[in-house]
Amino acid sequence: MKYLINILVLTIFCFNLFNAKAAINDPTGKSDNVEIVKALHSAEVYPNPANDYIYLKINDKAFSADVKIEVMSIIGNKMTVSNDRIESGLYKINLKNIPSGHYYVMVTIDSEKSLKKFVKK
Repeated sequence: MKYLINILVLTIFCFNLFNAKAAINDPTGKSDNVEIVKALHSAEVYPNPANDYIYLKINDKAFSADVKIEVMSIIGNKMTVSNDRIESGLYKINLKNIPSGHYYVMVTIDSEKSLKKFVKK
């Protein structure tokens, strides 16, 4: 069992490494994948734990692609929420209609995705 877990972890690591290298060495020059990956990595969700709203702060000045925001339950169900862009790089996400619990914000830019975990009181 331990052997299988090690293989799985190594496979995921190699897959992520390959995708990162592909983003850096993108010969087509279409979309700024390196900048997108950096922006997704540094994105912040606050406050955590949250009551009615959370804010997503992301450096969206480095690229021209649209930011797609989804809230998902811990088991992967998409929750119905609304979000507003307050200013460049700051999004307000309304959580009033979802129950208390653990959730993820999935941020998608082009084909790059990032999950940020938060708790709703």
